[in-house]
Amino acid sequence: ENKPYEDLMTDAKTEASALDAQHDVDESLYSRQLYVYGKEAQRKMQKTNVLLVGLRGLGVEIAKNIILSGVKSVGILDADPVLIEDVGSQFYLKESDVGRKRADTALPKLAELNKYVNVHLVPVVSGCLAPYLDESVLTKYNLVVLTGKTIMEQVHVNKLCRKLGIKFISADVHGLLGSVFVDLIELTVKDPDGEREKRGLVGSITNGAKALVTTLDDAKHDLQTGDHVTFTEVKGMEQLNNIKPLPIKWKKRNQFEVDIDTSKFPKYSRDGYFQQVKMPKTFNFEDLETQLKNPKLQFFDGMEMECHCLRNGLSLFEEKNGRLPDPTSNADAKAVVEAAVSFGKQMRVGQGSSDSDKKAVELSEEAQEKLRKLARPAKAQITPMCATIGGFVGQEIIKACTAKFSPLSQFLYFNAQQALPDKIDTIPSSKFAAKKSRYDDYIAVFGSDIQEQVMNINMFLIGSGAIGCEMLKNWAMMGLSTGKKGRITITDMDTIEKSNLSRQFLFRPKDIGSMKAKVATKAAKDMNPAMEIKTDAIRVGKDTENVYDDAFWESLDGACTALDNVKARLYVDQRCVEFGKPMVDSGTLGTKGNTQVVVPFLTEPYSEGAKDQPEEGIPVCTLKSFPHKIEHTIQWARDKFEGWFSNGPQEAKNFIERPDYLSELAQDQNSQIGNLQMLNELLVNNKPSNFDDCVKWARLRYEELYHNDIVQLLTVYPEGKTDNKGVPFWSGTKRQPEARNFDATSPEDFDFILAAANLYASVFGISKCTDEKVISKALSSVVVPKFVPDKDAKIAVDDEEIEQDEKKQQEEGGIEQKISNLTNSLPDPNGLKSSLKVCPLKFEKDDPTNFHIDFVTACSNLRAINYRIKPESKHQTKFIAGKIIPAIATTTAMVTGLVCLEWYKIVQKAELERYRNSYANLALPFVTASEPFFPLKKEVKLQGEKKGETLAFSSWDKIEIKIGDESMKEFLRYWYRVYGYKVSSLSYGSTSLYMAARKKEKSMKALLKKPMSEVAQERSQAALPKTKYLKLSIVCDNHEAPEDAPDDDKSIDFPPVRFYYK
Repeated sequence: ENKPYEDLMTDAKTEASALDAQHDVDESLYSRQLYVYGKEAQRKMQKTNVLLVGLRGLGVEIAKNIILSGVKSVGILDADPVLIEDVGSQFYLKESDVGRKRADTALPKLAELNKYVNVHLVPVVSGCLAPYLDESVLTKYNLVVLTGKTIMEQVHVNKLCRKLGIKFISADVHGLLGSVFVDLIELTVKDPDGEREKRGLVGSITNGAKALVTTLDDAKHDLQTGDHVTFTEVKGMEQLNNIKPLPIKWKKRNQFEVDIDTSKFPKYSRDGYFQQVKMPKTFNFEDLETQLKNPKLQFFDGMEMECHCLRNGLSLFEEKNGRLPDPTSNADAKAVVEAAVSFGKQMRVGQGSSDSDKKAVELSEEAQEKLRKLARPAKAQITPMCATIGGFVGQEIIKACTAKFSPLSQFLYFNAQQALPDKIDTIPSSKFAAKKSRYDDYIAVFGSDIQEQVMNINMFLIGSGAIGCEMLKNWAMMGLSTGKKGRITITDMDTIEKSNLSRQFLFRPKDIGSMKAKVATKAAKDMNPAMEIKTDAIRVGKDTENVYDDAFWESLDGACTALDNVKARLYVDQRCVEFGKPMVDSGTLGTKGNTQVVVPFLTEPYSEGAKDQPEEGIPVCTLKSFPHKIEHTIQWARDKFEGWFSNGPQEAKNFIERPDYLSELAQDQNSQIGNLQMLNELLVNNKPSNFDDCVKWARLRYEELYHNDIVQLLTVYPEGKTDNKGVPFWSGTKRQPEARNFDATSPEDFDFILAAANLYASVFGISKCTDEKVISKALSSVVVPKFVPDKDAKIAVDDEEIEQDEKKQQEEGGIEQKISNLTNSLPDPNGLKSSLKVCPLKFEKDDPTNFHIDFVTACSNLRAINYRIKPESKHQTKFIAGKIIPAIATTTAMVTGLVCLEWYKIVQKAELERYRNSYANLALPFVTASEPFFPLKKEVKLQGEKKGETLAFSSWDKIEIKIGDESMKEFLRYWYRVYGYKVSSLSYGSTSLYMAARKKEKSMKALLKKPMSEVAQERSQAALPKTKYLKLSIVCDNHEAPEDAPDDDKSIDFPPVRFYYK
């Protein structure tokens, strides 16, 4: 039998109490990443000691990511002195640190990132590092991460780690080649992909040797072959309830097959749920020495095996010469490739068990040429690559700590060869020579000319949250906007909260409450004082175009978005298209990240590409009477919060403070009665004088919601009711509820009273109370009226019926009398001004003391129990109710690295095939990149003077007209004469200037005689722009369209028009 839902609630409470009893996870700090990892994984992370060897650019990126994430300790081992080129990628170094020990210099800054993490130096003793680590050092750590070491050194340490049972990761950045190797010996994970387990309603289950399951209403089940499911609440085939998880086979989007014989089971009736259950998965690893000759490679771009050979060729070159290749030496690059070719011939790649089944790797001439170009700048570590690989490695370390998500198996090679300068062999080698500058590594990769262009970029950064912080750090290292012509304009209206600190690494606890953009700017300038940054706290949008005007956009070289919503992205994209400016967008969602590069005339704009899916609404009838998911009850509880503690009190405040409130309300008949009823409830019927009154109010609301409303619903639709086809009313998505009787000793019931009473008290300025005895005493004195259901009542079963009921009520008589009665019963607002201060509450999910999430959780879970829906924890309720976007430092770092690589291509004015849009899911792990789409093109066959020509245009194109500030009539004549089409409508922004259908009207005739600038100013009632042109939109009649053609085919759109009136 199914477990009672009251017991499920108790189990959830017990589990939560057991977890919280340890008090070892700072939820306010880690809140956003807890929605990715969960508390159990966070606790495992907080018990993990990591040894990190090497603190150049890649090492500091890895250290930053895992310290922010909250491991127990990070030991840093690096005794090498700071070189000038280190300052260009190790963001905690300055030019004045050259000659000092790298680790000593950076350690204090790393320790500031997270007070819970023990960041310490590992002393270098004899035999400890060069060339090998010592066992006495290794045994203090659970995981060892090597950077900047040769393959020979890596093999040696890997063997020691395996001997001691210690997990091992090695990683490196060589110019535009990144490499990662993972050996976790053996790892069993419970959650391989990080996705929420799928759950859905069952429509039917067949009887047979294997059961075919079809979802209710043919809903998509989102399962894959090999997934496991179990069943609950099945009627008819009760034998399926709570069986052990069974593997499924995908059949259709709405069907899957389960390997169980149901031929002798009763027929399926109704009500069942399928529930995905994730099964543990064990990953086994081979040691590095074995993997070198027959590697398991994570796919990226098809060059993985060639890059494997190159990485080993670089190591062989370094071991032989004691250095990496000189970026000005073609001979060095060729020597590396020769070593790579030799290494490939020694490999034995294949699936078989014997050497005869395996073969060597032969590198083609084309492959060797690509590897030569990658080998030349291999000594360099540039921040875009360090951020990309550092983000990936950080996530692999967390997997090793937590056994959460699928680890890399076992090599990743990431190359960004498309960012190399075009025709690089024609560039003099002196352009890549070191200048004893912090930018020497960038010069080694891209050359001094490109570096100078980067330094003189005029950039607009919108947002300074997690992505914005990482971007500023990257740009500080790259030297972006440090030249005479360079400037970054950054804007962000947000202030810093504690939950930001676990991923927005430029902020510290002392910065909480300060403006993000201001603090981020200061931190970036500390990293590179030469940066020129203008800081704003202004929203980017239509209402601020007086600040970010045409002249501002014209002056830019590009824009970079660090935003969390589509609307703002679309606006920035629209401005970039209008002014022909490149934009690179990026976003993250937990372990998932993506980037999109937008280049004028080459790629599609953001608005034409894939956009975030619109949020699905919940039908009103589902919320009111027929919930069947926890999301429904949570949204219902949020609506109660807004109505009781926010919107209602705001109306009461307006009534008291605004003399014209009632007359204004009378103008809005749709909300008039509802608001008047709300005012009477708050100011007449339920105005509290003390906390006991608040408890009484909460108790009566409980009775109304969880008992009376349910009894009324079951009176209208009793158990056993069927439709005209004999189908039970309470089936499918309609779950038959059960009324709940209040029990003051029940934790669920008491939690509701506690939260609701305290919130109601806050609204009326009454002191809060959490004393259980005081509240219980107040409860004991509450008299609850006996409820008698209305047998003639009607309750809508869908949104259409709700609309019909509302319309019927409006048509019925007596509305005016009802309004009059409600208005007359209200107190004199003047008498309330001195005696009552109403304080509307604004929902705030991140304050654990304000009862907001406590109320939503209690309110939602009680309704869930009514409807036999599994209750949810406060943590998960906060996630759903607060619409929280899960975020982690690792993904953020990686996407910003990918973004910065695209800016190097933009600076070079690269061809389309060199750009990359990227997508990563670090949980799998999966990283891919694809060429952007070209912009959509439209064509118009022109007439008039241009007859015979075809105008092909995309979103990027514009038509410029320079005929002086002629009258609108002359403008229309000019257009017809040149393009051969009559204008049906002419607009200036959102203002209509001309409509052909109204050309005979007196007012339109008058406008036609006036100059275009005067028409625009008169019609828009606004001053003309500072630019010399008006931005016009033109739609023309399609005289070739047949009469019965659709309306869209009867008109022709042209590109935007710039009409120069000056």
